[in-house]
Amino acid sequence: MVQCRSPEYRGQSSSVFKSAMRKRLVEEEGYRIRGNVGDQWSDLQGDYVGDRVFKIPNPMYYVP
Repeated sequence: MVQCRSPEYRGQSSSVFKSAMRKRLVEEEGYRIRGNVGDQWSDLQGDYVGDRVFKIPNPMYYVP
């Protein structure tokens, strides 16, 4: 699922947006998040992060 930020999330941090999208996957779509992989901490923070998290370094860029 690719989700762009809707106007309701404009101005909020990326961890808030990503957490809300994971919540939607779990509660509305019925998915279970077993593992979460990301190269930014915002990928791995918040609610519904899954059973395991894996941070993979990406030296090409950094998004605070």
